[in-house]
Amino acid sequence: MAKKVASFADKVAKDAKKVVETCPKCGAPLLTAKLVVSRKDDTKNSWRFNTKSVKVCKCNEKEVYAM
Repeated sequence: MAKKVASFADKVAKDAKKVVETCPKCGAPLLTAKLVVSRKDDTKNSWRFNTKSVKVCKCNEKEVYAM
């Protein structure tokens, strides 16, 4: 059976339903960024990478991007 293809109007309506999170301090919209931190593993003499998602706004962008 064929899949139903969503029309452009359906896609726009779906995007309009999304709620934009705002920062409680400054009121700016929160953007999600992936933060990758590298660290040296001394036991294996190799590099390890830790990733996590961080919400960024005008209040904390300098701290997040400076890492």
